[in-house]
Amino acid sequence: MKGKIYLVALFLLLTPILIFSQSVLVNDNFNSMNGWKAAYGNWKIVDGRLAQLSTTAGKAKINRYVPQSGLMQYEFNVRYIDGGMDKYGGFGIHVFVDKPHGGLAWGDGRSFLLWITYDPKAYDGTGFYGQVYKSVTSSYMYLMKGYNQEIPEKIKIGGKDYVYLDPAYVKYDLPIKFTIDSATGEVKLYDPLIPNWIWKFSLGGPVAKGSYVSLRTNSLAVSFDDFKVTKLK
Repeated sequence: MKGKIYLVALFLLLTPILIFSQSVLVNDNFNSMNGWKAAYGNWKIVDGRLAQLSTTAGKAKINRYVPQSGLMQYEFNVRYIDGGMDKYGGFGIHVFVDKPHGGLAWGDGRSFLLWITYDPKAYDGTGFYGQVYKSVTSSYMYLMKGYNQEIPEKIKIGGKDYVYLDPAYVKYDLPIKFTIDSATGEVKLYDPLIPNWIWKFSLGGPVAKGSYVSLRTNSLAVSFDDFKVTKLK
């Protein structure tokens, strides 16, 4: 009995520590730009969402100061507006950026870019791919070897088919959520369609501290909302 009481007391003691060890660094609902600074593209606040409206801007990007180290969690949603249906389009986020470029640039300082692309001329199959790029400088960025994963039309998990490429999805907000452990480089990406399903991959080792994040698009008009960054530990 005393052992049970001790365990309960220990749990109650540790719970506040576990809760307060998490720190929400950014929680933007885009009533204003609130620290976001456009580098390239047509970025505006539209109906309470951060929108990039150009379908021709090839390297549209917007930066925000967010100190990043330890175990980080990123959350936001994306809504399709225009472009990319029959030729090319993409969107993604740079994380752990040390010095973001303030204008038109291929890379974004030292950072990693998690990217969704549609390019039926360059890639076989569906043409939709999830990719990870390593940016070394604002002029030098490359697709990491083995990180060019085709997004299938559907996937079967637990005996159930989940359809990824239903055209009806363009009417809805796509939820994005992932964590990065900078000590190990491990990424956990929460599947937007499959409840409680997590995809894991590595950035190749420890990740240096970063000071910014950058949202970007390529030949695609989309909007973002509910952008939240949490330092979990």
